[in-house]
Amino acid sequence: MFKIKIKNFSKRKLPELIMELIGSFSIDGDLQYHADLSQLKYYIPPSDPNNANYDLGYNVTSICHKPDLYTKLDDILKWISDNFNQLEKPLSPNEGHWLSVDFVCNRGALKKLFSSPYKKDDGWIICASKYRDTIYLCEYYTDKRASNVSFNIKNKVYSHGLKFIQYMVADHPAHKPNLSVPFNECKKFRCVFKTKFGDHSLLYTGKIDSISSEQPMEDTLIGKKFKIIEMKTLSLYNKNGNLYGKLNPDRVVDWWSQNYLTGIDTTICGLKVKNAVRMIKEYPTHILPQFSKIDCNVDKCKMFCEIFLNHVKRIVIKDHDECMYKFQWDSSTKDIVRYSEESPNNEMYTFLKPWFISKTEKHKFPINVRN
Repeated sequence: MFKIKIKNFSKRKLPELIMELIGSFSIDGDLQYHADLSQLKYYIPPSDPNNANYDLGYNVTSICHKPDLYTKLDDILKWISDNFNQLEKPLSPNEGHWLSVDFVCNRGALKKLFSSPYKKDDGWIICASKYRDTIYLCEYYTDKRASNVSFNIKNKVYSHGLKFIQYMVADHPAHKPNLSVPFNECKKFRCVFKTKFGDHSLLYTGKIDSISSEQPMEDTLIGKKFKIIEMKTLSLYNKNGNLYGKLNPDRVVDWWSQNYLTGIDTTICGLKVKNAVRMIKEYPTHILPQFSKIDCNVDKCKMFCEIFLNHVKRIVIKDHDECMYKFQWDSSTKDIVRYSEESPNNEMYTFLKPWFISKTEKHKFPINVRN
């Protein structure tokens, strides 16, 4: 057990996020990985953003929801295995640290850490495995959150958010959104980011709703000019565009951290009355904390994440084949994080796949493999 004390965070040097987009990949409707841009979508601005009329209930029952199961780190491990040469660092004969990052994870795990100071009714489990001196982090559901996930998949509000995205994107910048095709939530486009966050280097992926670009992208996004676009729905209070009250701080921090971690500077919001979007507004990422019902200081979120990563580096010293580390936090315990060492063969939490270890060893350490 350890404590994350951030009461005097204003006196500490805040970590800065220096981010680089280094890759991308697609996941198809059958959850299969593709090293291409096949699932990339383009943002199509509305002709009259102040006079929209998007029926969020239209054909909403045809949405194909993804299965309620863990994908763990399978997708990013596949990307890494396809891009060893882009990530590896030079090795001396006695050095085992082969990746040029301290941590590998999905953006979702980092969002959980950033949101923790403002969570009131939820917790998280994050497991860690160490391989060749890089720590791999994987998020797991608590029992309570697992039931919430199942509920959300059946929730109208959740489905309406997916339908709004369908109204706003197309598969080519010159095309119009196509509502006749059922929305398949399994289909995703993910970008891969390499970042420096304080004293930590990280590699993670983030799901991308769409990009804004006048020209279609071919082969890669690297070195191209475009903007990543995030989309949300909010309730309208009146026709002047005022929002219906303030939002819960945990929801606000979820939105902010999602944008912060992937360099998104604008959120496209569909302002709705009941089941229909009436207006489209753009909100810069830096003003999102102003939507919170209570004072929401994102510096506190940054400090929580950095301190947690500091502790993980100190604690996770055994290799993946010796043990796996389980970190658990609950909002009722506030600043306390509990951890335990678990068996490396615990099927419930194991996420570093044998095929990944085998492929890595054959690529980088062929002598070890032969021995």
